[in-house]
Amino acid sequence: MPFPALLATVAVVYAAFVGWCAWRVRTAPGEDASGGEADRARGAGEEWPHVAVLVAARDEEVSIARCLDALLAQDYPADRLQIIVADDHSTDRTAEIVQRYASPLAPEATPRVRLVSVPDPDGPLCGKPLAIHTALDATDAPVLLVTDADCAPPEAWVRGLVSSLGPDVGLTGGLTLMEARTRFEAAQSLDWSYLLGVASALTEAGLPATAMGNNLAFRREAYDAVGGYPGLPFSVTEDYALFKAIADQGLWRVRFPLHASTRVRTLPARSFSHAYRQRRRWARGGMRAGPTLWAAYALAHLAHLVPLLGLALAPAAGLAALAVKLGADALLLSAVTSRVEGDQLRAGSFLVFECFLFLYMTTLPLALLLAPKIRWKGRTH
Repeated sequence: MPFPALLATVAVVYAAFVGWCAWRVRTAPGEDASGGEADRARGAGEEWPHVAVLVAARDEEVSIARCLDALLAQDYPADRLQIIVADDHSTDRTAEIVQRYASPLAPEATPRVRLVSVPDPDGPLCGKPLAIHTALDATDAPVLLVTDADCAPPEAWVRGLVSSLGPDVGLTGGLTLMEARTRFEAAQSLDWSYLLGVASALTEAGLPATAMGNNLAFRREAYDAVGGYPGLPFSVTEDYALFKAIADQGLWRVRFPLHASTRVRTLPARSFSHAYRQRRRWARGGMRAGPTLWAAYALAHLAHLVPLLGLALAPAAGLAALAVKLGADALLLSAVTSRVEGDQLRAGSFLVFECFLFLYMTTLPLALLLAPKIRWKGRTH
Protein backbone atom coordinates (compact mmCIF):
# COMPACT_ATOMS: atom_id res chain seq x y z
CA MET A 1 0.00 0.00 0.00
CA PRO A 2 1.45 3.43 -0.92
CA PHE A 3 2.32 5.48 2.14
CA PRO A 4 -0.24 8.28 1.45
CA ALA A 5 -2.94 5.61 1.20
CA LEU A 6 -1.80 4.12 4.52
CA LEU A 7 -1.95 7.58 6.10
CA ALA A 8 -5.47 8.14 4.82
CA THR A 9 -6.66 4.72 5.97
CA VAL A 10 -5.29 5.10 9.49
CA ALA A 11 -6.68 8.64 9.81
CA VAL A 12 -10.16 7.67 8.60
CA VAL A 13 -10.41 4.54 10.77
CA TYR A 14 -9.18 6.44 13.84
CA ALA A 15 -11.54 9.36 13.22
CA ALA A 16 -14.47 6.98 12.73
CA PHE A 17 -13.71 5.16 15.98
CA VAL A 18 -13.14 8.28 18.09
CA GLY A 19 -16.14 9.97 16.47
CA TRP A 20 -18.26 6.97 17.41
CA CYS A 21 -17.01 7.25 21.01
CA ALA A 22 -17.94 10.95 21.03
CA TRP A 23 -21.41 10.12 19.71
CA ARG A 24 -21.88 7.45 22.40
CA VAL A 25 -20.89 9.92 25.12
CA ARG A 26 -23.19 12.67 23.84
CA THR A 27 -26.22 10.42 23.36
CA ALA A 28 -25.88 8.32 26.54
CA PRO A 29 -28.86 8.50 28.93
CA GLY A 30 -28.66 11.12 31.65
CA GLU A 31 -28.57 10.33 35.35
CA ASP A 32 -32.33 10.58 35.75
CA ALA A 33 -32.75 7.93 33.05
CA SER A 34 -30.12 5.52 34.34
CA GLY A 35 -32.64 3.40 36.22
CA GLY A 36 -30.27 2.30 38.96
CA GLU A 37 -31.33 -0.27 41.54
CA ALA A 38 -31.04 2.18 44.42
CA ASP A 39 -33.33 4.72 42.74
CA ARG A 40 -35.93 2.03 42.08
CA ALA A 41 -35.67 0.82 45.66
CA ARG A 42 -36.26 4.32 46.99
CA GLY A 43 -39.26 4.67 44.70
CA ALA A 44 -40.68 1.46 46.18
CA GLY A 45 -40.14 2.70 49.72
CA GLU A 46 -37.12 0.47 50.36
CA GLU A 47 -33.92 1.60 52.03
CA TRP A 48 -30.56 2.33 50.48
CA PRO A 49 -28.05 -0.55 50.77
CA HIS A 50 -25.27 -0.55 53.31
CA VAL A 51 -22.09 0.77 51.69
CA ALA A 52 -18.44 0.79 52.71
CA VAL A 53 -15.94 3.14 51.07
CA LEU A 54 -12.46 1.60 50.96
CA VAL A 55 -9.39 3.86 50.88
CA ALA A 56 -5.86 2.47 50.57
CA ALA A 57 -3.38 4.99 52.00
CA ARG A 58 0.43 4.94 51.89
CA ASP A 59 2.24 8.12 52.95
CA GLU A 60 -0.77 10.35 52.26
CA GLU A 61 -0.52 12.84 55.14
CA VAL A 62 -0.93 15.78 52.75
CA SER A 63 -4.23 14.65 51.25
CA ILE A 64 -5.99 12.12 53.49
CA ALA A 65 -7.89 14.69 55.58
CA ARG A 66 -9.27 16.31 52.42
CA CYS A 67 -10.46 12.89 51.24
CA LEU A 68 -12.12 12.01 54.55
CA ASP A 69 -13.84 15.39 54.79
CA ALA A 70 -15.32 14.84 51.32
CA LEU A 71 -16.51 11.34 52.20
CA LEU A 72 -18.09 12.50 55.46
CA ALA A 73 -19.99 15.19 53.52
CA GLN A 74 -21.80 12.63 51.32
CA ASP A 75 -25.57 13.00 51.02
CA TYR A 76 -25.99 9.24 51.52
CA PRO A 77 -27.78 8.05 54.71
CA ALA A 78 -25.15 8.26 57.45
CA ASP A 79 -26.29 5.06 59.17
CA ARG A 80 -25.66 3.12 55.96
CA LEU A 81 -22.22 4.47 55.08
CA GLN A 82 -18.90 3.34 56.53
CA ILE A 83 -15.41 4.56 55.60
CA ILE A 84 -12.48 2.20 56.04
CA VAL A 85 -8.92 3.43 55.57
CA ALA A 86 -6.21 0.79 55.15
CA ASP A 87 -2.86 2.22 56.23
CA ASP A 88 -0.29 0.51 54.00
CA HIS A 89 2.91 0.80 56.07
CA SER A 90 2.99 4.60 55.92
CA THR A 91 6.13 6.27 57.23
CA ASP A 92 4.51 9.69 57.71
CA ARG A 93 1.52 10.93 59.77
CA THR A 94 -1.17 9.24 57.67
CA ALA A 95 -2.31 6.83 60.40
CA GLU A 96 -2.24 9.56 63.05
CA ILE A 97 -4.47 11.83 60.96
CA VAL A 98 -6.96 9.05 60.19
CA GLN A 99 -7.03 8.04 63.85
CA ARG A 100 -8.26 11.53 64.75
CA TYR A 101 -11.34 10.80 62.65
CA ALA A 102 -11.75 7.27 64.03
CA SER A 103 -10.91 7.56 67.74
CA PRO A 104 -13.94 7.96 70.05
CA LEU A 105 -11.84 10.30 72.21
CA ALA A 106 -11.15 12.81 69.42
CA PRO A 107 -13.54 15.79 69.06
CA GLU A 108 -13.83 15.39 65.27
CA ALA A 109 -14.26 11.61 65.44
CA THR A 110 -17.13 9.74 63.82
CA PRO A 111 -18.04 6.06 64.18
CA ARG A 112 -18.31 5.92 60.39
CA VAL A 113 -14.50 6.04 59.98
CA ARG A 114 -12.34 3.04 60.79
CA LEU A 115 -8.57 2.64 60.48
CA VAL A 116 -7.03 -0.76 59.73
CA SER A 117 -3.38 -1.68 59.25
CA VAL A 118 -2.26 -3.66 56.22
CA PRO A 119 -0.32 -6.80 57.24
CA ASP A 120 3.03 -7.74 55.78
CA PRO A 121 2.65 -9.61 52.47
CA ASP A 122 2.50 -13.39 52.78
CA GLY A 123 2.52 -14.68 49.22
CA PRO A 124 1.68 -13.03 45.89
CA LEU A 125 -0.99 -10.72 47.34
CA CYS A 126 0.81 -7.45 48.09
CA GLY A 127 0.77 -3.72 47.46
CA LYS A 128 -2.50 -1.94 46.82
CA PRO A 129 -4.53 -5.13 46.14
CA LEU A 130 -3.61 -6.33 49.65
CA ALA A 131 -4.57 -2.94 51.12
CA ILE A 132 -7.97 -2.94 49.41
CA HIS A 133 -8.63 -6.55 50.43
CA THR A 134 -7.65 -5.78 54.04
CA ALA A 135 -10.15 -2.91 54.14
CA LEU A 136 -12.83 -5.07 52.53
CA ASP A 137 -12.30 -7.81 55.12
CA ALA A 138 -13.05 -5.28 57.86
CA THR A 139 -16.68 -4.80 56.76
CA ASP A 140 -19.67 -6.93 55.84
CA ALA A 141 -21.28 -4.26 53.62
CA PRO A 142 -22.74 -5.80 50.43
CA VAL A 143 -21.72 -2.81 48.28
CA LEU A 144 -18.11 -1.59 48.23
CA LEU A 145 -16.84 1.70 46.82
CA VAL A 146 -13.16 2.48 46.28
CA THR A 147 -11.40 5.81 46.00
CA ASP A 148 -7.84 7.04 46.56
CA ALA A 149 -6.52 9.14 49.42
CA ASP A 150 -5.72 12.01 47.04
CA CYS A 151 -9.31 12.20 45.75
CA ALA A 152 -12.21 14.38 46.89
CA PRO A 153 -15.52 12.87 45.69
CA PRO A 154 -18.50 15.24 45.31
CA GLU A 155 -21.31 14.96 47.85
CA ALA A 156 -23.57 12.90 45.53
CA TRP A 157 -20.79 10.43 44.65
CA VAL A 158 -21.89 7.46 46.77
CA ARG A 159 -25.53 7.88 45.80
CA GLY A 160 -24.61 8.21 42.12
CA LEU A 161 -22.43 5.09 41.97
CA VAL A 162 -24.90 2.99 43.94
CA SER A 163 -27.62 4.13 41.55
CA SER A 164 -25.61 2.69 38.63
CA LEU A 165 -25.60 -0.77 40.22
CA GLY A 166 -28.66 -2.29 38.60
CA PRO A 167 -29.74 -5.81 39.63
CA ASP A 168 -27.51 -7.41 37.00
CA VAL A 169 -24.52 -5.04 37.43
CA GLY A 170 -21.54 -6.30 39.42
CA LEU A 171 -19.19 -3.34 38.97
CA THR A 172 -19.48 0.26 37.85
CA GLY A 173 -17.16 3.25 37.64
CA GLY A 174 -17.14 7.00 37.24
CA LEU A 175 -14.98 9.66 35.60
CA THR A 176 -11.90 11.04 37.37
CA LEU A 177 -10.41 14.42 36.48
CA MET A 178 -7.61 16.61 37.80
CA GLU A 179 -7.71 19.63 40.06
CA ALA A 180 -5.98 21.78 37.47
CA ARG A 181 -4.24 25.08 38.17
CA THR A 182 -1.61 25.09 35.42
CA ARG A 183 -1.92 24.36 31.71
CA PHE A 184 -0.06 21.05 32.06
CA GLU A 185 -2.36 19.99 34.89
CA ALA A 186 -5.34 20.84 32.68
CA ALA A 187 -3.72 18.79 29.91
CA GLN A 188 -3.47 15.82 32.29
CA SER A 189 -7.18 16.18 33.01
CA LEU A 190 -7.92 16.17 29.28
CA ASP A 191 -5.80 13.06 28.92
CA TRP A 192 -7.91 11.27 31.52
CA SER A 193 -11.06 12.53 29.75
CA TYR A 194 -9.75 11.13 26.46
CA LEU A 195 -8.83 7.71 27.83
CA LEU A 196 -11.87 7.31 30.07
CA GLY A 197 -14.22 8.70 27.42
CA VAL A 198 -13.17 5.86 25.12
CA ALA A 199 -13.43 3.34 27.98
CA SER A 200 -16.93 4.55 28.86
CA ALA A 201 -18.15 4.43 25.26
CA LEU A 202 -16.88 0.88 24.78
CA THR A 203 -18.08 -0.43 28.14
CA GLU A 204 -21.55 1.08 27.88
CA ALA A 205 -21.83 -0.44 24.38
CA GLY A 206 -21.23 -3.92 25.82
CA LEU A 207 -17.50 -4.06 25.05
CA PRO A 208 -15.91 -3.95 28.53
CA ALA A 209 -12.78 -1.78 28.51
CA THR A 210 -11.76 -0.61 31.98
CA ALA A 211 -12.64 1.63 34.93
CA MET A 212 -10.58 3.66 37.38
CA GLY A 213 -9.71 2.29 40.80
CA ASN A 214 -10.12 5.71 42.42
CA ASN A 215 -13.78 5.88 41.37
CA LEU A 216 -15.22 2.40 41.55
CA ALA A 217 -18.18 0.49 43.02
CA PHE A 218 -18.79 -3.24 43.05
CA ARG A 219 -20.88 -5.86 44.78
CA ARG A 220 -19.26 -8.10 47.36
CA GLU A 221 -21.02 -11.02 45.66
CA ALA A 222 -19.30 -10.22 42.34
CA TYR A 223 -15.93 -9.76 44.08
CA ASP A 224 -16.21 -13.08 45.89
CA ALA A 225 -17.34 -14.87 42.71
CA VAL A 226 -13.96 -14.19 41.04
CA GLY A 227 -11.98 -15.02 44.17
CA GLY A 228 -11.29 -11.41 45.11
CA TYR A 229 -7.76 -10.06 44.94
CA PRO A 230 -6.34 -13.19 46.64
CA GLY A 231 -7.63 -15.21 43.68
CA LEU A 232 -6.38 -12.88 40.94
CA PRO A 233 -2.85 -12.64 39.51
CA PHE A 234 -0.96 -9.63 40.88
CA SER A 235 -1.23 -6.52 38.72
CA VAL A 236 0.11 -2.98 39.03
CA THR A 237 -3.35 -1.93 37.80
CA GLU A 238 -5.45 -3.83 40.32
CA ASP A 239 -8.59 -1.95 39.28
CA TYR A 240 -8.36 -3.25 35.71
CA ALA A 241 -7.61 -6.79 36.95
CA LEU A 242 -10.81 -6.83 39.01
CA PHE A 243 -12.86 -5.17 36.25
CA LYS A 244 -11.65 -7.71 33.67
CA ALA A 245 -12.21 -10.70 35.95
CA ILE A 246 -15.83 -9.75 36.67
CA ALA A 247 -16.51 -8.91 33.02
CA ASP A 248 -14.89 -12.11 31.72
CA GLN A 249 -16.76 -14.34 34.16
CA GLY A 250 -20.04 -13.25 32.57
CA LEU A 251 -22.24 -13.53 35.66
CA TRP A 252 -22.57 -9.74 35.99
CA ARG A 253 -22.59 -6.76 33.69
CA VAL A 254 -19.98 -4.05 34.14
CA ARG A 255 -20.75 -0.38 33.55
CA PHE A 256 -18.96 2.93 33.15
CA PRO A 257 -21.48 5.78 32.70
CA LEU A 258 -20.28 9.39 32.68
CA HIS A 259 -22.30 11.45 35.15
CA ALA A 260 -21.51 14.75 36.86
CA SER A 261 -22.51 13.36 40.28
CA THR A 262 -19.83 10.65 40.13
CA ARG A 263 -17.05 12.82 38.70
CA VAL A 264 -14.17 12.69 41.18
CA ARG A 265 -11.32 15.20 41.44
CA THR A 266 -7.82 13.93 42.10
CA LEU A 267 -4.48 15.67 42.46
CA PRO A 268 -2.39 15.92 39.26
CA ALA A 269 1.01 14.38 38.73
CA ARG A 270 3.66 16.68 40.17
CA SER A 271 5.85 16.71 37.07
CA PHE A 272 6.05 15.59 33.48
CA SER A 273 8.18 12.57 34.42
CA HIS A 274 5.68 11.57 37.12
CA ALA A 275 2.81 11.77 34.62
CA TYR A 276 4.76 9.71 32.08
CA ARG A 277 5.58 7.03 34.67
CA GLN A 278 1.89 6.85 35.56
CA ARG A 279 0.96 6.12 31.92
CA ARG A 280 3.77 3.59 31.76
CA ARG A 281 2.30 1.77 34.77
CA TRP A 282 -1.15 1.77 33.16
CA ALA A 283 0.30 0.37 29.94
CA ARG A 284 2.12 -2.37 31.86
CA GLY A 285 -1.12 -3.40 33.58
CA GLY A 286 -2.97 -3.26 30.27
CA MET A 287 -0.72 -5.90 28.73
CA ARG A 288 -3.22 -8.49 29.98
CA ALA A 289 -6.04 -6.78 28.11
CA GLY A 290 -8.53 -8.57 25.91
CA PRO A 291 -8.86 -8.18 22.12
CA THR A 292 -11.06 -5.07 22.30
CA LEU A 293 -8.49 -3.04 24.21
CA TRP A 294 -5.57 -4.40 22.20
CA ALA A 295 -7.31 -3.30 19.00
CA ALA A 296 -7.87 0.16 20.49
CA TYR A 297 -4.21 0.30 21.63
CA ALA A 298 -2.96 -0.65 18.17
CA LEU A 299 -5.18 1.88 16.42
CA ALA A 300 -4.16 4.68 18.80
CA HIS A 301 -0.47 3.85 18.41
CA LEU A 302 -0.71 3.90 14.61
CA ALA A 303 -2.80 7.08 14.61
CA HIS A 304 -0.02 8.91 16.46
CA LEU A 305 3.03 7.31 14.86
CA VAL A 306 1.99 7.32 11.19
CA PRO A 307 1.21 11.07 10.90
CA LEU A 308 4.63 11.90 12.37
CA LEU A 309 6.26 9.70 9.75
CA GLY A 310 4.02 11.35 7.17
CA LEU A 311 5.31 14.81 8.03
CA ALA A 312 8.77 13.58 6.99
CA LEU A 313 7.86 11.34 4.05
CA ALA A 314 4.74 12.97 2.61
CA PRO A 315 4.24 16.37 4.30
CA ALA A 316 0.91 17.27 2.71
CA ALA A 317 -0.67 13.90 3.48
CA GLY A 318 0.88 13.96 6.97
CA LEU A 319 -0.62 17.36 7.75
CA ALA A 320 -4.02 16.22 6.50
CA ALA A 321 -3.90 13.07 8.65
CA LEU A 322 -2.80 15.14 11.65
CA ALA A 323 -5.69 17.57 11.16
CA VAL A 324 -8.19 14.70 10.99
CA LYS A 325 -6.74 13.16 14.15
CA LEU A 326 -6.84 16.44 16.10
CA GLY A 327 -10.40 17.09 14.97
CA ALA A 328 -11.57 13.68 16.15
CA ASP A 329 -9.88 14.14 19.54
CA ALA A 330 -11.50 17.56 19.94
CA LEU A 331 -14.94 16.06 19.25
CA LEU A 332 -14.48 13.42 21.95
CA LEU A 333 -13.07 15.81 24.54
CA SER A 334 -15.82 18.35 23.87
CA ALA A 335 -18.41 15.62 24.41
CA VAL A 336 -16.90 14.49 27.72
CA THR A 337 -16.23 18.02 29.00
CA SER A 338 -19.69 19.34 28.20
CA ARG A 339 -21.36 16.27 29.71
CA VAL A 340 -19.67 16.19 33.11
CA GLU A 341 -18.36 19.74 33.48
CA GLY A 342 -20.81 21.87 31.50
CA ASP A 343 -17.71 23.58 30.13
CA GLN A 344 -15.99 24.16 26.80
CA LEU A 345 -12.70 22.77 25.52
CA ARG A 346 -9.84 25.27 25.83
CA ALA A 347 -7.39 25.49 22.93
CA GLY A 348 -4.21 26.04 24.97
CA SER A 349 -4.74 23.04 27.24
CA PHE A 350 -5.80 20.95 24.24
CA LEU A 351 -2.53 21.61 22.41
CA VAL A 352 -0.43 20.74 25.48
CA PHE A 353 -2.50 17.57 25.91
CA GLU A 354 -1.89 16.56 22.28
CA CYS A 355 1.87 17.02 22.64
CA PHE A 356 1.87 14.84 25.76
CA LEU A 357 -0.38 12.26 24.09
CA PHE A 358 1.82 12.03 21.00
CA LEU A 359 4.90 11.59 23.16
CA TYR A 360 3.69 8.73 25.32
CA MET A 361 1.65 6.99 22.61
CA THR A 362 4.71 6.70 20.37
CA THR A 363 7.33 5.88 23.01
CA LEU A 364 5.63 3.66 25.62
CA PRO A 365 5.95 0.37 23.68
CA LEU A 366 9.73 0.79 23.43
CA ALA A 367 9.99 2.05 27.03
CA LEU A 368 8.21 -1.05 28.36
CA LEU A 369 10.33 -3.32 26.19
CA LEU A 370 13.60 -1.84 27.43
CA ALA A 371 12.55 -1.43 31.10
CA PRO A 372 9.57 -3.65 31.98
CA LYS A 373 9.79 -3.22 35.77
CA ILE A 374 7.57 -0.63 37.43
CA ARG A 375 8.47 1.35 40.56
CA TRP A 376 5.41 2.63 42.40
CA LYS A 377 4.91 3.94 45.93
CA GLY A 378 8.46 2.95 46.82
CA ARG A 379 8.02 -0.63 45.59
CA THR A 380 9.31 -2.36 42.46
CA HIS A 381 7.07 -4.74 40.51
